[in-house]
Amino acid sequence: MSRYLLLILLFVSAAVHAESSLRVDSKVLMVGDSAARAQQLMGEPTVRTFLQPAIGGMPNNQMGAGEQWQYAQGNKTIVVTIINGRITNFETLYD
Repeated sequence: MSRYLLLILLFVSAAVHAESSLRVDSKVLMVGDSAARAQQLMGEPTVRTFLQPAIGGMPNNQMGAGEQWQYAQGNKTIVVTIINGRITNFETLYD
């Protein structure tokens, strides 16, 4: 029984790690890296979307600037979320 629990924990930890990093050829892009590094490794995004402030949130002049960059790669799209010039999230969308 403990072997199955160990196996499940191994898969969960691998999934968590996959969300905090992205392999780009032989390099790794990680949450916390700069937007400039993302552009250096991945090039210009196919689509760039500016994030809107939440209603009732901070005033526009006090919120962190946020963007989502989309990169089309075959049958998938990589979405990189950037807030205050730093990568905060990666998401892979499959067609």
